[in-house]
Amino acid sequence: MASATIPEEVSRFRPGPCTEIKHINGHYYVYMYQSVHLQSGRWGKKTGKSIGTIIPGQGFVPNRNYGLYTGEGSADEITILEYGQYALIGAVAADVKSALESHFPLDRAAQIFAYASILFVNGFTHLDQVHRYYEQCWLSQEFKDFTFRMGKTALGTLLENLGRRTRRITAYEQAAVDQSSAIAIDGHAIRSCSEENDLSESGYKFRELGEDQVNLLMGYDTVSKMPLFARMYRGSCNDKSKIEDLTALLSFSGVLFIVDRGFYSRKNLDRFSENENTFIIPVPTNADAFQIAMKDPMYTDSFYYRAGKKQARIEYRERPISGTESVYVFRDIDENEKCRFNYIHSMELGKSGYTQEGFNKNKELFGVYVFQSNSGLRPEEIFAAYKKRWGIETFYQYLKNRGDYNDLMIQDYYKEQGFSFIMLIAGQIHQKMIAAVKTLNDSTISTQDVLLAARCMKMERRGNVWSLKNTRKKDLELFKKLGFEPALSVTVSN
Repeated sequence: MASATIPEEVSRFRPGPCTEIKHINGHYYVYMYQSVHLQSGRWGKKTGKSIGTIIPGQGFVPNRNYGLYTGEGSADEITILEYGQYALIGAVAADVKSALESHFPLDRAAQIFAYASILFVNGFTHLDQVHRYYEQCWLSQEFKDFTFRMGKTALGTLLENLGRRTRRITAYEQAAVDQSSAIAIDGHAIRSCSEENDLSESGYKFRELGEDQVNLLMGYDTVSKMPLFARMYRGSCNDKSKIEDLTALLSFSGVLFIVDRGFYSRKNLDRFSENENTFIIPVPTNADAFQIAMKDPMYTDSFYYRAGKKQARIEYRERPISGTESVYVFRDIDENEKCRFNYIHSMELGKSGYTQEGFNKNKELFGVYVFQSNSGLRPEEIFAAYKKRWGIETFYQYLKNRGDYNDLMIQDYYKEQGFSFIMLIAGQIHQKMIAAVKTLNDSTISTQDVLLAARCMKMERRGNVWSLKNTRKKDLELFKKLGFEPALSVTVSN
């Protein structure tokens, strides 16, 4: 009912029962309300959504929520939604959503999954733009029964809660780690243009980025090819210093760590060896183990390495350096020859830095890999296992290029940590999509081709029925092979 403080020239335009008028900052807003039974046994009033405004002396101006009051659809309601890409994600990455639901409340899991899906489809999207994508896509219908919102304030709250209340994230990541046997760990520098940021600092990529940076550390299962965990660190923090924090946060047991030389230190090697864990790591050229291993010029054996259609002959030698650790020197013969040819060709072209002296000094090092390991694997298994580490590099290429996570512009420490988890979920969706497309066994079809085909499909509402529009038979056949069969129609109630 209208308040006694509302003037007659306003209250006479109240649109009907179960509405109330509120005077806010010089304007008169009309809200729905309903009676509710309180725990005290009395009846109270619960205010609902605003359904419009009243202009004094002129009349009531409804907004898009007015249809909720009348029981009819608003004339300005969105009736055509982006369907295909989001429904495809729901089918292909269903187990990602299920994993979220096992560690978060259902509404929070849905909100995280929706946010990550929007980022996967559209690339990095600022907080104030996500809601527009959400209301225009099928996710807004799929999750319409949940009360969460996708506006800037709501998502800011989500990120802050994820960054401050970390136990659910840790449990989610730990569950993924527990299912992994071989984990690659690597860091990735992201430019930060925020003026006030607890993590943003000048780092090792300052010249390349032209700004301060934050450092993202991620783990990647080299067998399942899925990202496992993510965390943000200060821009000046080098890779090797992050392992102590990581191993204190997550528990690793029986895992083969495959890391690059930036993590090389005696303390880290000891951490990588705890709880029956093992490691494979390239040896830095300034390390004593490298100098000792390279004194011996002879290779004692060889094997053939195969990856897809590529094969290469690898020669190697092994040198034990302790009771549990050895250094392995591998040389890819074909790569060595190609590098020699390219170096000599560059000398002939007169390119700067290419000299006969440099060629003589480095010709034996072309195509050479020096690894240290306590894994007990055969040399050919060590070489093959390290090659699988390349998967995390291609994943980072996705983050940088397709995902466009280059300028986060997030100032708050907790929101930035929370966003690293959203990036992880978007990355898991990405990897699920890649795995699904690979099952087609068709080199002419890429993940992007599938997403473009899915983008064409829309859902259009007529009355209480959403109907699938703009489809092609060959696309439907393609999606079926991916385990996705679009809904032809969906009936809803107001």
